[in-house]
Amino acid sequence: MTLTGKGYYIHVVKNCENGDPNKIASLAREANLSHVLVKIADGAFPYNVDLDSGYDYAKPAIKKLQAQNIQVWGWQYVYGDYPGQEAEIAVKRALELGIDGFVVNAEIQYENKAKATAAKKYMTILRNNLGKIPIALSSYRYPSYHINLPWESFLEQCDYNMPQVYWVKSHDNAGEQLRRCVNEFEKIKPFRPIIPTGPTYKESGWVPTKAEVVDFMLTAKQMGLSAVNFWYWDGARRYMQEFWDLVKNYQYTDPIPVVSQPNKFIAALNAHNTEEVLKLYANNAVVIRPEKAIQGKEAIQKWIASQLETYKAGTFKLLSESQDENVHSFHWEAQSNSGDLVRGHDTQGLVEDKISYQYAFTKLV
Repeated sequence: MTLTGKGYYIHVVKNCENGDPNKIASLAREANLSHVLVKIADGAFPYNVDLDSGYDYAKPAIKKLQAQNIQVWGWQYVYGDYPGQEAEIAVKRALELGIDGFVVNAEIQYENKAKATAAKKYMTILRNNLGKIPIALSSYRYPSYHINLPWESFLEQCDYNMPQVYWVKSHDNAGEQLRRCVNEFEKIKPFRPIIPTGPTYKESGWVPTKAEVVDFMLTAKQMGLSAVNFWYWDGARRYMQEFWDLVKNYQYTDPIPVVSQPNKFIAALNAHNTEEVLKLYANNAVVIRPEKAIQGKEAIQKWIASQLETYKAGTFKLLSESQDENVHSFHWEAQSNSGDLVRGHDTQGLVEDKISYQYAFTKLV
């Protein structure tokens, strides 16, 4: 599957929205991001894991983002001194976290022709163990400036090339630099589809302008590049909010449709399949109705079956919906087997994207 749209790199998860996975996912959805790239390893060590408690900040953030239909790519900074160990931790983290893609970040430590063997060893282990998970290289924008970096050893096992098109210390030539970047990589074998990374950060007094960031995205669109992403969420949200808003409001591709919880629920009811509806509930979920409350999947399964039987000949129609964080409220209507038009008002509280509790009320119209 081709990666499309806009994305953002995350360096330190706890520095993004105080590490709150729900807020991270909500903001990514609001910004219409198609992908988020989370650091999961540094060298031969896991990253975004608390050294004292062992808490993994990356895991819940990844799950929440994926629940919003946002691809999550893990990334790792590599040094090349212990390529086997670096590859092993990358594979371990990638498979444990269930990421959608993986990015190899190779920079100055690999500017040594003698490290071509290390790059080949690392990439071979990665490719042999990640299966169909796509791999990308993140490195410098101009290979002609970094001739000692073993480009071929990395790119031959990659699906994408994500060069860092940072026009640091320059102004008014973002699009020009991107075009040069693509032209240089077209001369390198093997060529991989380019997904450029742009700057929304400060460095030594240099700051990009909004016009330059727009030029970068516009040029990428004009060149037919399927996606762009930016470095980096942590800095942009804390220090450069205007650039976050700029990227958020720029429509690089058509908005990604997100199916709301009420729509999922109504669609499952209209499938008239008890098991499909039951999948939406947590194991210890509670359903509160005027006559009584029921708890647990076995009891809820019986209730769902009776509901589907009552409206066997009808179609459930969603009338309205609202959301307050993880609580979804909605109104619906359906015609019962007896011909009565019934309207319902349900409120569902979600935990880990499953219905934890539900208030269900109905009345005849």
